[in-house]
Amino acid sequence: MSEPLLERVRIVLVEPQEPMNVGAVARAMKNFGLSQLYLVNPHPRVGPPWAREAYWLAVHAEDLLDRAQAVGSLREALEGVHLVVATTGRPRELYPAPLVPAWEVPGRVLTVAGPVALVFGRETFGLTNEELDLAHLIGTIPTAPEQPSLNLAQAVVVFAYELYKAALGGSVEAREELAEVAALEALFDDLGRYILEIGFTDAHRHPYAMRRLRRILHKARLSPGEVQLLRGLLHQSRFAMGKKHG
Repeated sequence: MSEPLLERVRIVLVEPQEPMNVGAVARAMKNFGLSQLYLVNPHPRVGPPWAREAYWLAVHAEDLLDRAQAVGSLREALEGVHLVVATTGRPRELYPAPLVPAWEVPGRVLTVAGPVALVFGRETFGLTNEELDLAHLIGTIPTAPEQPSLNLAQAVVVFAYELYKAALGGSVEAREELAEVAALEALFDDLGRYILEIGFTDAHRHPYAMRRLRRILHKARLSPGEVQLLRGLLHQSRFAMGKKHG
């Protein structure tokens, strides 16, 4: 198995509330070769320092908890990341990125030549629309309609298993150079201002328009050079419009 493939994967928990869930996540990660755990604004009863209840459930994964990083925002957890997979079990009117089942995630993730992140939401209501906007891919776990919800550790173990199984096969190579999250978000900031300036949309419909545009551009899996090209196009277009009306 190619260990570096899994070493680049971050598991990000957004505002976890239960210490035992965090411990169970650490154990699931250790079961399947994952080692990077980030917690975004964890509840005070979770830590840091991590609650003893978390260590009770982190059987043989205490070292992973010891190295876990607590950060104040999702963007901070995604610094340096080249691909973000957000997980959700809730239907939405419009997803800002392609929607794929858990077993298709490894083929999209492990080919990326850089850090990747799998983001899991709160135990109570998952991820907000604004947090989903940061994702390049939305991963789902099909479940029986009689009991559709999974707890946090269950969701992590499904994705971790799929990643481990793909890496175990040894046929995946990390060759794809994708732009970092920060570069993509700078592009979306430019694009968001631009579509307002040209009257493509108005302030009320702007979030919906941007989610559709995000979805289109995420399908393209943009490289750093392509992001620079598109930002340059927007800047030059804005400059040309200013000269025309100046």
